[in-house]
Amino acid sequence: MRVVRKLVAGALIAGAASVLAVMGAGSASAFALTPLPGGVQVDLTPGDTQWVHQTHIGQTIGILPHPSAASFGQALDSAADLSSQYPDGRVVFTVYGPVEQLNGSMLALQ
Repeated sequence: MRVVRKLVAGALIAGAASVLAVMGAGSASAFALTPLPGGVQVDLTPGDTQWVHQTHIGQTIGILPHPSAASFGQALDSAADLSSQYPDGRVVFTVYGPVEQLNGSMLALQ
């Protein structure tokens, strides 16, 4: 049963990443996705940051069955809310580790 939960959580997280990828692909200036040793860095454009702020996608991510989902979703929405107050505001975050033990950082940039 535990293996099934991990597979489902991994699939849902991959699905959330796919939604962000499609969202970025639809805009003229898509967000940047940079591979890092053991993880990835995501740099949202100001337009993507506004979209995250307006849709509160972090709340949706927060309900995924993963230990990190709630804190990540809340941090994403908070950073987007703060950054969206500035014309060129954007959010940058990094994610490291295996799917079951994710960690990272998030920045709200002006």
